[in-house]
Amino acid sequence: MNTHSRIMSDAEMLEIAMEELDKAHADIARLLRLHKSNVASVSAHQDAKPGSHAPGPMLVRLTSRFGGLNALTHHMAEKNYDRAFVWASALKTRLKDNAPFVRALRDLQSKRGEISDALLLTYEAARLDRNVDPRSVRRLEGRLREVSGWTPAIPGRRVPIKDPIQGRIMHLVKESRPYLSNGFTSRSHSNFVAESKAGLDPIVVTEPGFPRILNGKPFRATERVDGVRHVRLDVGEIDYAGMPVDEFLQMFAQLAYEEVLKYRPSVIHASSGRRGYDTALVGLALQEKTGLPFVYEVRSFFEGNWTGDLEWEAQGETFSRRMWVEEMCMRRADRVLTIGEAMKDELISRGIPADKIGIIPNAVDADAFSPRERSLELAGRHGIGSHPTFGYVSNMDHYRESQETLIQACRILKDAGSEARCVLVGGGPRKESLVELAAHLGVSDRVIFTGPVDHAAIPDYYSLIDIFVVPRIPERAATYVTPLKPFEAMALRKPIVVSDLPALVEIVDPPLRGTAFPAGEADMLAALLLRLYEDPDECERMAAAGHDWVRTSRTWDKNGERYVEEFAGLREGASAK
Repeated sequence: MNTHSRIMSDAEMLEIAMEELDKAHADIARLLRLHKSNVASVSAHQDAKPGSHAPGPMLVRLTSRFGGLNALTHHMAEKNYDRAFVWASALKTRLKDNAPFVRALRDLQSKRGEISDALLLTYEAARLDRNVDPRSVRRLEGRLREVSGWTPAIPGRRVPIKDPIQGRIMHLVKESRPYLSNGFTSRSHSNFVAESKAGLDPIVVTEPGFPRILNGKPFRATERVDGVRHVRLDVGEIDYAGMPVDEFLQMFAQLAYEEVLKYRPSVIHASSGRRGYDTALVGLALQEKTGLPFVYEVRSFFEGNWTGDLEWEAQGETFSRRMWVEEMCMRRADRVLTIGEAMKDELISRGIPADKIGIIPNAVDADAFSPRERSLELAGRHGIGSHPTFGYVSNMDHYRESQETLIQACRILKDAGSEARCVLVGGGPRKESLVELAAHLGVSDRVIFTGPVDHAAIPDYYSLIDIFVVPRIPERAATYVTPLKPFEAMALRKPIVVSDLPALVEIVDPPLRGTAFPAGEADMLAALLLRLYEDPDECERMAAAGHDWVRTSRTWDKNGERYVEEFAGLREGASAK
């Protein structure tokens, strides 16, 4: 396996060790001084005259973060995992039979993404502490198995599907409408409907437990959503989320196989799952069992979502193993689809042949997103009036969106004498920090936070924005994955400004359908906005070019035609090995 795991060199470990040793020596000196002070206090108290009522000696508690496990747990709490690992390496010989130390080291290796070591330490912790829950051990075993080249195996020999129905496509997805409305389900559902309009017969199969896990409310085993058949795989009220992932995927594959026998599709299609490759592993199991061609649609790069520690998301064994499994799934699929040129280029760089990759781009419903005048009611409600505006529509849940760049640009525009307002549509866990930034920069009166907006009302909120800006900063998904929002803004005839990331530049093709600025450079963005406010003709030219391009080549209906072409090139038995 070709790994990209981040492993410290001996020189790096030595440098950290020397720095920590210097700190420990300084702390020892501090403790000695405090110890001497305590001894002096005790001695003075003992020398006091008998019968005196002097208070007892004031002793300082002698503690150090360098004692025992303290150094390890201290650095872990600060998410400084490399320094914690250096201390763990130094302590391991002496504390290898200490259950708390073994548990702490296991947790550290999990944080560092070293999944194999974490499993071995889990076994060791279980040996030292009989109270370890065996289910947690089994779940970790399942995680490691999933990223070790394993695929679910449907029992029995290969049994080709008799008389598969041409044009019937079975889609494996993690979730769907009408139970969830998000970017994933919006793209999925729009494409399913487009396939149906184009003459295909899509059948959507959602993963086991969906939608039961959302709220436990009753649902139908099969239902039609806007004319598209949806099948819900379900085995009752069990702990789907708590199952080891290998057991879950094995169940998914076997339940999906029953639906393959029932509906006899001619193609199996899987879109990226919760970890990216997980739905593809199920698709490979169906390919192996039935001989049906398998298409894997890679819709983002999920290798880094194994951790919430953003500095570590592209590091460690877990990351490299996940990337390897993604590549395995793409190599074994009969066809790979993705959503843009930047993603295709990245897949080619991973060794996937260019002629094996097709593009089904993000798109828009041009009827739902049509040009309109600024909503006077919304403008009045949010205090915008007739001021010029710029803004963005996005959840405030990830640093990649960088609404901070827009807020900083707003301050620069204010200093330049502009009356421009910044409109930020959406909500999420980062909103509070963004509000605080606006207050700190003195632009709370100029940055409008609309909060979350119902999808049906989104077009009216776009109408508040004169120049639509996508300020994403470099990050794996932001660099390669084209978002939906620019297409919606183009359909609404908005001039588009994007940061200069590959996935965004390919949308606007500067200066044809928009323009770009260096990612994260608020001063460059502000200067660009000032020029555009003074050049309405250029704004109108970009807006018209983007609008025409979207309506002719970036609609969901056009995607239906693309899927027809992609699936037409596949034949039963193409996956026979």
